[in-house]
Amino acid sequence: MARIGNFKSSHGTVETPNIMPVINPNLVAISPRRLWEEFRTKIIITNSYIIKRTEGLKDEALEKGLHDILDFPGTIMTDSGTFQSHVYGEVDLDPIEIITFQEAIGSDISTILDRFTEPDDTREVAEQKVKDTIQRARQATSECEGSIALPIQGSIYPDLREKCAKVLGDLPGTLYPIGGVVPLLEDYRYDELVKVVMSSKKGLGPKGPVHLFGAGHPMIYPLAVLMGCDLFDSSSYIKYARRGDLMYPDGTRNISDLEYLACNCPVCRNTDIDGLKDESDEKRTMMLAEHNLWISYMEIGRVKQAIREHSLWELVEQRARGHPSLLDALNTIHGYWKFMEKFEPRGRRRALFYTGEFTFNRPLVKRILHWIEEDYSPPVKDAPSIVFNGKYLGKPYSRYLTKELEYLLPDYMVNLLVNTPFGLIPLELDGVYPIAQSLFPGYVSYGEIKDLVVWNGKETLESLEKGKGMSLDEMRVRSISDFQFCKGAGSILSDGKLEFVYNRKGGINNILLDERHILSVRAYDGLFSLKIPGATLLKDKLPPPILRIKVNDDSAEYNSQGKNVFAKFVLEAWEGIRPSDEVLIVDRNDDLVAVARAMLNKEEMNVFDKGMAARVRQGIER
Repeated sequence: MARIGNFKSSHGTVETPNIMPVINPNLVAISPRRLWEEFRTKIIITNSYIIKRTEGLKDEALEKGLHDILDFPGTIMTDSGTFQSHVYGEVDLDPIEIITFQEAIGSDISTILDRFTEPDDTREVAEQKVKDTIQRARQATSECEGSIALPIQGSIYPDLREKCAKVLGDLPGTLYPIGGVVPLLEDYRYDELVKVVMSSKKGLGPKGPVHLFGAGHPMIYPLAVLMGCDLFDSSSYIKYARRGDLMYPDGTRNISDLEYLACNCPVCRNTDIDGLKDESDEKRTMMLAEHNLWISYMEIGRVKQAIREHSLWELVEQRARGHPSLLDALNTIHGYWKFMEKFEPRGRRRALFYTGEFTFNRPLVKRILHWIEEDYSPPVKDAPSIVFNGKYLGKPYSRYLTKELEYLLPDYMVNLLVNTPFGLIPLELDGVYPIAQSLFPGYVSYGEIKDLVVWNGKETLESLEKGKGMSLDEMRVRSISDFQFCKGAGSILSDGKLEFVYNRKGGINNILLDERHILSVRAYDGLFSLKIPGATLLKDKLPPPILRIKVNDDSAEYNSQGKNVFAKFVLEAWEGIRPSDEVLIVDRNDDLVAVARAMLNKEEMNVFDKGMAARVRQGIER
């Protein structure tokens, strides 16, 4: 669910995920101009309630505009006073008056005056606040023309959060903040934060961008981005500095407890702990605020890089080891694996790294293990299964079992399993991500093998009956196709004479059925690339909408020429499509026009009106 995007306003483009330093117009710590020039900050957030109630500042803002009085050329978001109602009690503001004021002073993103739901609100109170928030959102979006942020409320009640998000998502909002979470963040109630964010995301869907209000500490960024949050506002950089605290990705340390500055940010690089302690209170506070901001931007950079290289789950698991509350949150997030799995590709170009027992609960891992347990059909019906112990083998396991396989296949009616850190895996899946593309330390348990025939050479052969079985490569076609495409695809793609083209290392490059090239093997994840003959077979034998993306007539014409599919032209997509899946592009009449690789899942294709839905690999001239 993590994503890198571009958020555009009339004052530039902001790459997300990103942070918005909070600027108090009456108490500026680091000037917006310095943020722009030195920290390369593209977006900030300030409070329109404070501006409106401050004599002189209000008139200046109305006369000169927000960007002029703050001296910031980038994007500016304004809050409405809702947080002040949490701190001081209900504020005396008219919801429409404050939103029109924000537009009048030139805010790039104005926020409605929502009702802050407290974690200890009763359900009845939270329900009423949600109703008020929705009513104000409807009024604001109908009466105002600018970009509007619609905060999602609902306290700690998942169904209220989901309902609020679903209703607000149907309104023409620009940004969807998740509000009312500051008390959870302050009290390290991260497991409850996960429930709030995930229920909000379930209701909202892939719409966005999503802003997590009050999440100013870098230790929360990897987890929040993993759940699909895009923007964070941070006043923590100055609040923590004023009490002598330095923020780090793994927690907070007070300057009085430090003997070394274990940091390479510009501030810490140019001083030492003694020099920092010797500074005046004002100077030291400023230096700590700068350190905290640098650390925040560095962590956002790490998160972005992790998204690009497909290692964000590893980063989240590593960070979770730094605080017990983050471990609670990680444990909670695994309960949402079926929802998160919809956004996970079946394969990746980077090997899976084991970081602890939580690794087995990642959605991508849970998906294949759940499929093996619930949907896997052994290639040879009513045949015994033989288990090989993979603990002392390299990967893929079958490469180290050539002699054993020569004894068994295809002369014996058997199915083959291998014991792995993931559990018992069909041997024909040993090259599929993440079975082969994974790194585990030596101490990880391979589990016990019970009630199955364990390979024991000649003794095992003597216990079996001979009969016409399958080659391992035939098994691969059947099982991998069923896993990758849908149940039954393996039978379709193996109904005839199979031939295999091998590479120098003995691995399969191409697969032919009745002399037609139907599949190629992707080297990096062991899955298949569909060729036109294979796609035609699947289209003819599988009922709509399975495996399909249906496009309008204009798009179909272009896609047949090899041009990519864009989301706004998609009429319908199959629920089972995941990003990077091989898909069939069809027209209104279900005629095949191209074979492509999906870039989005069905939900994203339904929501997005920009961007690529599928990358066409081969079109069919019409």
